[in-house]
Parts: sequence; C-alpha cells; structure tokens
Amino acid sequence: MNLILVRHGETDWNRMGICQGFSDVELNENGRRQIEQLARSLSKEKISAVYSSDLKRATDTAKAIAQYHNLKVQFEPDLREMNQGDLEGLSFEEIRVRYGDLLKEWRANSDSLRLPGGESLKEVQERACRAIEKIQRERDKSETVVMASHNLTIISLLCKLTGVGLEQFVKFKLQAASKTIILFDNGQCKVKILNDVTHLSHDLITEKE
Repeated sequence: MNLILVRHGETDWNRMGICQGFSDVELNENGRRQIEQLARSLSKEKISAVYSSDLKRATDTAKAIAQYHNLKVQFEPDLREMNQGDLEGLSFEEIRVRYGDLLKEWRANSDSLRLPGGESLKEVQERACRAIEKIQRERDKSETVVMASHNLTIISLLCKLTGVGLEQFVKFKLQAASKTIILFDNGQCKVKILNDVTHLSHDLITEKE
C-alpha cells in the first residue's frame, strides 16, 4: 500500500501561533488556497480511498482531495491532533510564561508526559497506529490511500514507522498542506517523500505550527 500522509492547510491559529489540539478550528483563506493546490497535485494519482481526522481543518483538506477522485471521505477520530488540554487556545508565548516548568519536563519526557487535561505523545501514537492498522485491513496492498491528519499525529506515526524514538520527534518537520509518502511492502515501510510542499506557490508556503 502507498500511503500519502497529508497535513491540513493553514488556520488562523497556525498563523498566530496558538495551540490547537482538539479545538475545531477552520482553515483560513490561505489554508483554503493551499488545499486546492495540494488537491490538484494529487488529481492524477490513482487514489482508492481518502481517510481523515474528524476535525474540520482536516476534513476540508480531505474533501478537496477526494472530489477529484469521486470518493467520499472516511472519518477516523483516531487521526485527530494530540489533545493538548489546558494549553489549547493559548499562544505559544503564553504557554512559555504560564507553563515554563511543564515545557522543561516536556523536553525531557516528551514521549510519556501527559499534558494537563490532555494526552501524551505516546497515547497519540498508539491511536494513530490503530487507525493505520485499520486502514491496512480495509485496503488492498496495491492501493494508494490518502490520510489527512495533523502535525503531531503524523509525526508520531513517522517515529513509529521509521523506528525513531518519540523523544526525537523534533527531527521531523511538517508544513501546512504538506504531503509525505510512505511505501509499505511485505511488512516493511519506506519514507519515499517527506514534507513535500513543492505543489504550493511560494506565497502560500508557511512554517509548521
């Protein structure tokens, strides 16, 4: 199976540096233009199915892709972004001021530390892997499948699939409306393309959250 992992387009919270998590924030105008260019770049691919987180910024991204292939998006709540609990809705500067000690602990134990009112990165990885396993059971190994999800969710999967420990998750950088292609073959996987944004016009390329 070829798996195309897509990060959703930009939201105003991405642009303003506000922690999103489970918050159901919509794409902004820039994000809508991004996903149209992303969708067009995949329009000639032979895509068999499109799966998505059930958060609107991801579902809108998935629908833009699916419409080129006459497919209905299949929603998987396990593909949601990491639940960041009490930190959601706060700017990263506010988090640094209010949760300075927590950030220090996060850097030391990013894999297992559960955010207040939220999840740990390990829990995110476990549910994301459940989603991938479900998709693999449902699809033929020869198919190409799109999965629209979120920054930390995709990164946690990349850590699992490449054998990188979650404590090293910062090695992976994903930009809005990027695509990452994973090839599965006989139980092995290979990252063919990572964080590709060549389909975006220069003025639409944004840094990751």
